[in-house]
Amino acid sequence: MDLISIIVPIYNAEKYIDDCIKSILNQTYSRFELILIDDGSSDRSLEICNNWKRKDERIHVYSQKNGGASAARNFGLKVMQGDYVVFVDSDDWVSPKYIEFLYKSIKLDDYDIVQCNLKATFDRDEKIDVDHNFEINKIREITKIQALNYRVYKVSVWAKIYKKDIFDNFRFREGAIYEDDASYYIFIYRAKKIAILEETLYYYYMSDNSVMRNDKSLDLAFIDIYKERIEFFIEKDEKEFLEGSIARFCLVLLLSYGSVVQDIELRENIFDLYVQNYNEIKNSKYLLARDKKLFFFFRILPKLCSVCIKFARGLRKRCQLR
Repeated sequence: MDLISIIVPIYNAEKYIDDCIKSILNQTYSRFELILIDDGSSDRSLEICNNWKRKDERIHVYSQKNGGASAARNFGLKVMQGDYVVFVDSDDWVSPKYIEFLYKSIKLDDYDIVQCNLKATFDRDEKIDVDHNFEINKIREITKIQALNYRVYKVSVWAKIYKKDIFDNFRFREGAIYEDDASYYIFIYRAKKIAILEETLYYYYMSDNSVMRNDKSLDLAFIDIYKERIEFFIEKDEKEFLEGSIARFCLVLLLSYGSVVQDIELRENIFDLYVQNYNEIKNSKYLLARDKKLFFFFRILPKLCSVCIKFARGLRKRCQLR
């Protein structure tokens, strides 16, 4: 059996880390190393991790000055010894078959990345379905075009298993908001074969902080991320990936526009950037039908469109909080 490295970045997670670690130690696949990186926590997180370390020799605990999740993941990648890599966030938990099923899937046809389903929940007592067997017919291979241009592949670094060489000479961007968006397209580009396992094995905890965000800061951060993504595929001369990236960038600009209604100059700059990119891909085959309608509506009536989107996003958040 191959050794699998499970990397968990931890920051002030004393309320959740016990549940996270327990779910990992309860795996049906036992040959793994659990790398816990405390990222300068000011609560009892490090103490809790060290208590677990004394109980299980597979656990390795490290502590570093606070640098964010990316810095912690980068440290984990530096010290890992496994043949495959899996990530878990410290306030989430996983099915007992998380590692077993992902490992069997990636070995099935020499895949480089396999993604499982995840469930977002507010209920820390969410029932986990454990009474099921591994089924080959629940695995489907997807192309890179499907993963990037049709968005059937999730951005999050967790809920996936990777061959270790996906991370050769790679480090997550430290200090970035939504660092997963700044890296996932690189993983896809590097991979030769990608698959999706239609099993819910990862449970993502939706805390209040996960839902109530500053939309402006997040949306604006996406602009730079997608500019870099576009430049990446220009440099690689990958026209199809570039086209899909520009289409995604238009969506980011559309959402960002609605977050800066009080800043007229910035709003106009965002709209000008949107028009420039929209004109390049308005007839793209990679635009979903709903996106074509939305993009055209925004091009003609940007203010009205942004009001409608802002209302819809607010409604979705209120529903999530119930």
